Amino acid sequence: MVGADPGKLERRFAEIGREAVVIESGAELAAKLSQEAAATRFEIALWFYSSEKSDADRLVEKLSRCADEIVLIPGFGVDVGERRPQIVEKFGQFRLLPDYECDLGEIHPGALRLRHRLGETADALVPGMETAFAKVNARLSGLQRALRDRVSELEAAHRHIASLEEKLLKLKQYKRELKSLKEQKQTLRKSPERRIGQVLLAPYRIPEKLVKATRKKLWPRHGGSKRSVARTQYQEWLQRHRASASDLERMRHEARAFVSQPLISIITPIFDTSVPWLEEAVESVLAQAHENWELLLIDDGSSASDLLNALPTLAARDRRITLARLGEHKGISAASNQGLGVARGEWVTFLDHDDVLEPDALFQILKLLQIHPDADLIYSDEDKLAENGCDAPLFKPDWSPDFLLSYNYVGHLTAVRREIVQKVGGFRSEFDGAQDYDLFLRVIEQSDRIHHIPRVLYHWRRSETSSAISVRQKPRQLDASRLAIEDHLQRRGEPAHVAVDWRTHAFCIRRELVAAKKISIIIPIRPEPEQLRRGVESLTRATRYPNYEIVIVGSEDMPDKATDYLPGIAHRLLRFSGAFNDSAVRNFAIQQTDSPWLLFMDGNIEAIEPDWLTIMAEHIQRPEVGAVGGRLLNPNDTIEHAGFVLGVNGIAQPAFRGFPAEHPGANRQLQVTRNCGAVSGTCMLTRRDVLQEVGGFEESLPESLADVDLCLKMQRAGYLIVYTPFAKLYWHAPHHGRIDTRGDAIMRERWPDALQRDPYYNPNLSRDRADFSLGK
Repeated sequence: MVGADPGKLERRFAEIGREAVVIESGAELAAKLSQEAAATRFEIALWFYSSEKSDADRLVEKLSRCADEIVLIPGFGVDVGERRPQIVEKFGQFRLLPDYECDLGEIHPGALRLRHRLGETADALVPGMETAFAKVNARLSGLQRALRDRVSELEAAHRHIASLEEKLLKLKQYKRELKSLKEQKQTLRKSPERRIGQVLLAPYRIPEKLVKATRKKLWPRHGGSKRSVARTQYQEWLQRHRASASDLERMRHEARAFVSQPLISIITPIFDTSVPWLEEAVESVLAQAHENWELLLIDDGSSASDLLNALPTLAARDRRITLARLGEHKGISAASNQGLGVARGEWVTFLDHDDVLEPDALFQILKLLQIHPDADLIYSDEDKLAENGCDAPLFKPDWSPDFLLSYNYVGHLTAVRREIVQKVGGFRSEFDGAQDYDLFLRVIEQSDRIHHIPRVLYHWRRSETSSAISVRQKPRQLDASRLAIEDHLQRRGEPAHVAVDWRTHAFCIRRELVAAKKISIIIPIRPEPEQLRRGVESLTRATRYPNYEIVIVGSEDMPDKATDYLPGIAHRLLRFSGAFNDSAVRNFAIQQTDSPWLLFMDGNIEAIEPDWLTIMAEHIQRPEVGAVGGRLLNPNDTIEHAGFVLGVNGIAQPAFRGFPAEHPGANRQLQVTRNCGAVSGTCMLTRRDVLQEVGGFEESLPESLADVDLCLKMQRAGYLIVYTPFAKLYWHAPHHGRIDTRGDAIMRERWPDALQRDPYYNPNLSRDRADFSLGK
C-alpha cells in the first residue's frame, strides 16, 4: 500500500492475519524493494495517489513490476477526472489495463482496478466501459432525482412558511384593530354623552331587569344555556348510534356467554395529568360492558401534588386497577413498557391519561374476536373531545397499508395481541411522540391479520399539549413519525425518501425506482383523432420517465392522415378490426406489445408535472401492487377522479369529484397516497404479469365498469390498488359513462360483497355521494 499511514494499517492487517507492506511515498517503495529480492511479487498493490506528478513515472514502473493487480484510490483533494486518466495511461504501457466490471464504489467512487490483460486490445475494454458508464449514469440519475425531490420538498416548505407568515401578518393586523376598538370603547365609556344617556335611559331599564331576574328564578336553564347545549350534526349522529343503557345491559349478558373471553390489559401512562380528566378516563373504563379487564396506571414521575394524592384513591376504586410508579420521568415509551411488563392480559390496549372510551369499546373488541380469533391487531374509529362535546370524527377504512404510510390513521382505539408486542420489542423511547406509530409499523411486519371496527369507540381529548388539536402542539411528533416510516422501509428493504407534505402534515414517500422498465402508454382513439395532439405533446414534453413508448390504437377504417396530427412524435400505430369496444381494444393492445408495464390512458389526458409517470412506476414496481391511478383534474382545477368508491349511488363513483384540486378531503384522504377499491382506466398503470394472471379487461362491460371489474379481480388475486395524488394530470372533456343496466346487473351478480361494503370506504359515510361525508 502506497500513500497510506503505516502505523494504523499494518496493525489492522496483522489483526486479520494478512501480510502487507505499507509505505507513505514512492521513494520509500524504491528503498524497500532494493532491500528485498528482485523477484519479490505482491498479490495486489493499492496506491492512494495524490496530485503530485514529479515521481509518478518511476512509481508506476515499480508497481507494475512487483504487483499482479493495482487498485488506484484518489487521495484527499485530488481531481479524479484530471489525474486518473494520466495514471491509467502510464500503467497501460505495462499492459495493466482497467477492469471496469469490477465495482469498487464502496471503497471510493473514484477507485479503479487495473490488471494484466495480455493480448487484449483497447476494443476489448468497450463492453466493460459501457457497463461502468451505465452504473455511473444510474447513480447520477438517482442523485439528480434525489436532488429534485429535496428541492421540491424545500420549495413546499418555503410555500408553507410564506402562508404562515401571511396568516401571522393578518393576525397582527387584527390585534391592532382590536386594540384600537378597545381604546375607542374606553373613550366612549368615559364620554359625557354616554353618562347623560345612561341617566336618561335608567327609568326604562328597570322593567327589563325585573323580567330577567324573574326568568332566572323560574327557569334557571332557559335562555342563555340553549346555545351551549345545541348539538352539531355529528353529535346528533353519535347520539343515535352509540350504545344506550339497554344496549349495554344486553352486551354484558352477551359477553358472559362468549366462548372466548380473554383478559384485556389497558395501559395508561400518567404524567402531571389534570385530576378531573384522569377521573373521566378511569370512569370510562369502569363503565365497560365487557368486565374481564385490568387497568394499569403507570405514573411517569409526576410532580403535581393533587395528582399524587389522587392516584392511590383512584387505584383503590376497583380491584382490577393497578398503580405502578417509575420514580422519575422517563417518557411515554418507558412508562408504556413498564405497563407491558406487569400486564397479564392476552390483549393490550392503550388509553391516554386524559381520553375517554365508549362503554362498549372492549365489548366490540371481544365480539370481533369471536369471528376472527386469529386477529393480531384491531382498531376502531375515533373522534375528538372538546369543551362543547365530541367532534371531528375519523371514520377509517379497513386495513390500508399505503394509507398507514401516509400518516398514523390507525391511532385510537387499538388493541394488539400482547405476544406480538413483546416479539417486536415493545415501545422505543427514541420515537417518543410517535411511539405508537413505530410500534404499529413493526407489528404489521409480523402479521397481516389486522381488523377494523367501524364504530366510534374512542374520544381523543383536545388540550394545549395534545396533538389532537394539531401536530404543531408536539413539534417532535412529525420528525419521530418520519423516522419511524424510514426505519420501517429500511427493514423491508425498500430504499426511499420520506418527506413531509406541509399542506396536510402527512407524508409523501418517494421510493427508489430499482429499474425503469419499459412502459407502453396505450391510447385508444376513434376515427376523429384531433383530440390527441395536446395530450401526446404534453406526454413527450412533460414526462421525465426515461423508458416508454406511445402506442396509438385506432379502428381498422381510421384514415392514414390520423398520424399527421402527431408530427415529429415517435409512436406506434395499431389498427383494431371489429367493433370499437374499449376493453377489446385494450386487450388487443396488450397482445401487440411486449413491455412489462402498461399504462392505459385516455387521449384527453394532459401531463402537468414531469415526475408523474415515475411516481406511478415507483408503486407498480412493488410486487404487492396490481394497479396505480393518479389525481385527475378538470381544466377548472377541480377533481374529476381520485379513485373509485364502490357501491355508492350505483356500482361506483369517483371519490371527491368536484372538490377543489388542493382541498385536503375528509381526513386528508384526497391529498395522501392510499388504497382504494378501483382506479380509472383513463390513467391506470399496471403490470403485464398481473393482467395475464387475472385475465385482462372484461369485454362484455362498458369502459368504467370494466375498469372496476379489473381492479376487483386484482384484489381477489391478492393485489393492492393504489391512488397517488402526487401524479397529477388534467383530463380535458371527460366522458361520463352512461348507465348500462345490463352491465350493472353483471357487476352486482359478480361482486355482491364488494359493492355492498367497500373496504376502503367506512360504512358510516354517505351512500349517496362519494365525498366521504357523514351518512345517516
